[in-house]
Amino acid sequence: MKKLFIFVALLLSFSVLFAQRGAIDTDIFGTLQYRSADGGYKASLEKNIFDDLIFTDSRSNKLQYEKKYLDKIEPGLRENKDAQARLLRRLVRENSRHSDYSATFKVDIFDKTIIEDNKGYKLEEGKDIFGHINVEEQVNGSKTQLKRNLQGGLEYIRDKNKASFGEDIFDKWIYKDSFGNEIQFNKETWKRILEQYGTDEEFFWELLDRYFYSEIGDRYF
Repeated sequence: MKKLFIFVALLLSFSVLFAQRGAIDTDIFGTLQYRSADGGYKASLEKNIFDDLIFTDSRSNKLQYEKKYLDKIEPGLRENKDAQARLLRRLVRENSRHSDYSATFKVDIFDKTIIEDNKGYKLEEGKDIFGHINVEEQVNGSKTQLKRNLQGGLEYIRDKNKASFGEDIFDKWIYKDSFGNEIQFNKETWKRILEQYGTDEEFFWELLDRYFYSEIGDRYF
């Protein structure tokens, strides 16, 4: 009897949760429409004439995912209604509690990914002429950059502060930052690190979290 009671309680809780999430359907134009259970919140995911996907809702939020961005980041999404429905639900969860937010997600003619919103945030991610990663981010007037230098080492810049990580001519890997931290890794140690982290970039983020961000207190990308 106790097991039956628990089972029924679980069913009821799932039913309530499902009702709270609202429902998604498709209108006569093929646009996905979301409506909350109480009818107080509505949202849609629509494809425009340029094959961009545009999310809008009843709280004046608008997110525009341009075709080239979708093809690069989520290939196949524009032709998959189930995947679009999952995207719509995620955007509803992320945006239903605030208003007047807008953002664009695009890829420019140089294949650089650009994300920008109306709250002072901007992200640009691409590669330099040598094929090395170059990421720049702006948040509330503060600017960060991750790039590889001409020697192939990694550099991270946050406003006036800087950190670097790369291999010297003696096969040592060295981390340095503007807070006075300097750590060296010999060849054998670096081999074990690579086995654990996979790439120098992944380990660089570990070092940044441990030494750089412990000084400034937060992290952007």
